[in-house]
Amino acid sequence: MGATPETPSGWQPLAARPASGERVSFTASPFTRLARVQALASATDTLVALSLAGSLFFSIPTGEARGRVALYLLLTIAPFAIVGPLMGPALDRMKGGRRLLVVATGASRVLVCLLMARHLDSLLLFPEAFAALVLTKAYAIARSALVPTVVASDEDLVQANSKLSLLTGVASFVAAAPGALLLRLAGAEWV
Repeated sequence: MGATPETPSGWQPLAARPASGERVSFTASPFTRLARVQALASATDTLVALSLAGSLFFSIPTGEARGRVALYLLLTIAPFAIVGPLMGPALDRMKGGRRLLVVATGASRVLVCLLMARHLDSLLLFPEAFAALVLTKAYAIARSALVPTVVASDEDLVQANSKLSLLTGVASFVAAAPGALLLRLAGAEWV
């Protein structure tokens, strides 16, 4: 990033002013666009976790829950084994593959979540939950590979990763309260 002059009070603008006639009101930096996607993705992950908790863990008798909980835990571990070895080579071979994968995983997660909402009382929920988890891990890998391309230096990379981590926590926290309220009032299929 270029150096910007400080004012006498010590205040320093975040960026240089645009040239006259240039519209910047709707222009966002690549990192800002990625941060917005990350906030939305983390809020979505929070809502999916709330919905699954409401449908899998609290809606069935305790005796029957053990098997379902064990299956869910197995499904949360398996995506790491599937996604990791396949994603790296695919990202390296495709030009623009990182951005394409972020978009594709987001769109696919929307479809899978809609399917999950329809199948909360069916065994189809488990493969759909598995698909959602695999897509979440795929997004995380693509995002991690994309961050270095949207910053200028190694120092900016550390700062960008820190900002994304903080943003993830804030977005998850902000989504949790309305999601829990919606879960309580309307049920898991509406979360």
